[in-house]
Amino acid sequence: MKKVIVVGAGGFGREAYYTIQAINKVEPQYEVIGFLDDNPRALEGKNIDYPILGSVNDWQPTDDEVYVMGIAAPSTKEKVAKILVGKGARFVTLIQPTAIVCDDAIIGEGCVITGFSIVGALTRIGNFVHIACSMVGQDAEIGDYSTTTGYANITNAHLGKRVFVGSHAVVLNGRKVGDDAYICAGSVVFNHIKAGVKVMGYPAKRFEL
Repeated sequence: MKKVIVVGAGGFGREAYYTIQAINKVEPQYEVIGFLDDNPRALEGKNIDYPILGSVNDWQPTDDEVYVMGIAAPSTKEKVAKILVGKGARFVTLIQPTAIVCDDAIIGEGCVITGFSIVGALTRIGNFVHIACSMVGQDAEIGDYSTTTGYANITNAHLGKRVFVGSHAVVLNGRKVGDDAYICAGSVVFNHIKAGVKVMGYPAKRFEL
């Protein structure tokens, strides 16, 4: 089995850990060594019996380990991935056994697709993308470092890099979402979304605090 370290011990890091567990129940593939996180107490009270091995900046990868990205925030995910890849870390892509992924979908490096997600035909998923219990329709494109969360529905839309899609949000057919956009939970995207814009509502409109 491959020795694996989960990067990030927050909510999505634990979700990645549970995805590893689900994979191992079907066919043992990974031996979990622990987590990397800047907070050494991140797993206290979480009923996970693996240690925080150290921080990302201080950690030095070795050739006998692989890594799973467990950070959902797109910009942080990109920063951490580049640090570790620059040190020689090798990231694997995880697909939970209950997920449905079409054979002709193209899935990049370092992705995590959690249980009950659906990835349709001819989709193109970039590197370090997280699809968490979401539906991605045929012909859709999702750029590097993006994250979709629970019950999001990405039709045949085009998402740029570092896009965050909140729970139960819908991006309608043919819509384009620019880099670094943030789609709040429950929103329905009827129009194209410019880069760096946060949207909310039905229909989704620009949102500022």
